[in-house]
Amino acid sequence: MATKYPISPDAIRTEIARLQGANALMRAANKALAKGDGTALVDMGFSPEHVDELQKRGGFRSTSVGNNTRMITYLRSIGGPHAR
Repeated sequence: MATKYPISPDAIRTEIARLQGANALMRAANKALAKGDGTALVDMGFSPEHVDELQKRGGFRSTSVGNNTRMITYLRSIGGPHAR
């Protein structure tokens, strides 16, 4: 994943934070789905239509969280010691 343009440390930190937030939201949504708590999902910001879709699909796939985690690891590797 080499890039010919340098990526600023701030951009890397921002992207890591975004991916961590997405992972936290997906994990929390899956927990709420497992409990059957549609109200919690709406409180998290999901529309009723999205809640229905998540219920039909069985929530967010673990591969989505895994892909984000791998990207976080990669970004940390290129971002140096300040990209935590």
